[in-house]
Amino acid sequence: MSNQMMNALAVTILGKKAELISLPIPVADANSIVIKTAYSSVSIGTEMWIAEGKRNDYGSVPFVNGYQATGKVVAIGPGAESKVKLGDPVAVFCSGAHSEYVKAPIDLVHKLSSADSMQTCSMFVQPSVAANAWNLANLQTGDIAYVVGQGLVGQCASMIAKLRGAYVIASDISEDRLIRSRANCADWVINSTEENALNAILQQFPEGVDVVAESTGFTTLLDDAMSACRRKGTFVFLGWYPDRASFHFQTPHEKQLSAVFPCFIGDRPVRESVIRWIEEGKLNMRALISHELHWSEAEHVYNQLFTPERNSYNGITIKWD
Repeated sequence: MSNQMMNALAVTILGKKAELISLPIPVADANSIVIKTAYSSVSIGTEMWIAEGKRNDYGSVPFVNGYQATGKVVAIGPGAESKVKLGDPVAVFCSGAHSEYVKAPIDLVHKLSSADSMQTCSMFVQPSVAANAWNLANLQTGDIAYVVGQGLVGQCASMIAKLRGAYVIASDISEDRLIRSRANCADWVINSTEENALNAILQQFPEGVDVVAESTGFTTLLDDAMSACRRKGTFVFLGWYPDRASFHFQTPHEKQLSAVFPCFIGDRPVRESVIRWIEEGKLNMRALISHELHWSEAEHVYNQLFTPERNSYNGITIKWD
């Protein structure tokens, strides 16, 4: 396959443009595999930070963006032979997911129980991020949890908190996202353009809530989010902050808050549990998909994500086979 070419979706102008290009099919090397991609999934959050140049994960343009995909194993490198077989359906965390073939390190490859779950399992990263965060925060059955922001990570955090037996409050500014969250993710959903979320929460829970997760990465939301926490509650920095994250020190200081800073997608047992939940339907990722694309349509849609139209998109999957 090394002399063959594949289609891929590349960012060609930071913050402005993505294009379909032709690239050599990757070759499996030590402790890696290559898959024929079935689906890749777009992360409107972290992935767009990269596409806009606010993160430098993949170097200079042009680069193929995306980090989560599913497909069937077509090549196995030395050291990975005992982990998978040719033809196995897998979900992978990788670099450059939006392409017809993807190379992934074997430690970030997960076998699927069925090829039928490839579309929804291509979205496994966001719930893995959320599950890892709740583990670190020690979220308990019966806790009251407030998730600020209902992008995919925030929606998945809300879903998983409910699965763990928490009462879940969620807020966002996009009514499209809130409609999905109201139906599938949270017990109480607040549109922050219509009412002040902090005031609404404190009217219902005057002492504050047990756990607050800020998932947007916008530092302007941190002060109100911390103020929603009860005394000796837990605050989760669930979003990614491109610069310095600042907040009024007195609020967490007086409340004696515990804070956790989750990073990445958790250890293998976390990822495997999330994928099992998706395959069993306990995590209804299909309900979070707003756009299902063929790769030939991906260029046009991806370029909409550089505009205010981004808020009309939720989960996006790209079909490559």
